[in-house]
Amino acid sequence: MLPAFLIRAGIDWVRHNSEFASSNPYARCEQSIKICEKLWEESVGKSEGALLEVAVVTAYWEEFFHAEDPLQDEKEWRDGLTKRSGQYEEFDGWQEWFKKSYAKVYSDNNVWTSLLMTAWATTHQYQLQYTEDAWDFKPARSYLPTSYMWRLKPHMDTITEVLREFWIEESHKWEESGFLIEDESVYYLGRVECLGFDLKKHMVTWPARAHKPKEELDLGNLVADLIAPGGDSWYRRLDPVIFAHDHVDITSLLNRASYVFGSRRRLFELAAEDGMSKARAQAQAEGWLVEELEEAAI
Repeated sequence: MLPAFLIRAGIDWVRHNSEFASSNPYARCEQSIKICEKLWEESVGKSEGALLEVAVVTAYWEEFFHAEDPLQDEKEWRDGLTKRSGQYEEFDGWQEWFKKSYAKVYSDNNVWTSLLMTAWATTHQYQLQYTEDAWDFKPARSYLPTSYMWRLKPHMDTITEVLREFWIEESHKWEESGFLIEDESVYYLGRVECLGFDLKKHMVTWPARAHKPKEELDLGNLVADLIAPGGDSWYRRLDPVIFAHDHVDITSLLNRASYVFGSRRRLFELAAEDGMSKARAQAQAEGWLVEELEEAAI
């Protein structure tokens, strides 16, 4: 089972379970850790406790701040935290206030640390991302609401299988153009919309003629943008053509994958010869997808 889906499903179950209705958001986070550990053991096997706990609390508080149907106590906590954290330009100032204000209950554990970091990240257009030895703030990416996650679930295995086969063929095309793509393990359990393609870091080695250092190819985000592109808000929606009437149109999926993945490959091919600025202009002239993200890519 996809690790990110298992975690989000466990969190959603706890949030809507009447047994925990009289508790509070902090207590429900602790329950989410226990539930996800149990789900993991049943579905995957013995877990690396530290990694799973960090992944759960990170996902829990992210859902807490993005939930479509916040519980009353969640709404009260959320409104108060976002109002206060938004007043602090720097995280250190917010952290100092938070620890003093919650001194009677605060302790240096993953639940409290993730909460205070996610609150500040949410109001400053960041997202909290865990690494092997620490949490860090990354530029915010669109969030996939839980309702869309459940709509995606019945098709998840089919889409993942199709895209994995597609990626094998696509990676061969990169090799034919002189690029080498290698993957590296990372301390991360991914996001649902990335379908497991973000569980490894994919590094691109440029052709020797390009005289460029290795660069990461964000394969997970390419997949996310393919099946659930972001819109004008911070939220993702399943592609209406691929998922028309809650059925998967495999032909549309492959056509869009060819365009999204092909656009990235073509941009790299052009940049290997002429540099990124000229490559962007040429790729746009050829009708490929060129996003603003590319400006900082190379």
